[in-house]
Amino acid sequence: MFQVPEVSYEEAKRMLQEDKDVVLLDVRTPQEHVQIRIPNSKLIPLDELRYAYKDLPKDKKYIVYCRSGERSAFATYFLRHMGYEAYNLAGGILLWPYEKESGMG
Repeated sequence: MFQVPEVSYEEAKRMLQEDKDVVLLDVRTPQEHVQIRIPNSKLIPLDELRYAYKDLPKDKKYIVYCRSGERSAFATYFLRHMGYEAYNLAGGILLWPYEKESGMG
């Protein structure tokens, strides 16, 4: 497993409320994202991240999540290697106790 900085769901919620430069990044598949997601999260599937990261502003902070935290740990490692401030959401969406949404929204 990659050693990357993690944030708890409490820390993530606080960061999202207090800092407009924090972006929630979902690295799961589009199918998973439609089924359930954290509101206002941006979808970039892990298999597209190696190309799509270039479109992400470097002046933002990224909280990266997946289902359980494994794919997002890899994505966080990659983003940090590319010079981004990124944090892995510990436990992924499985442990997120706050609002979730589903559908195409």
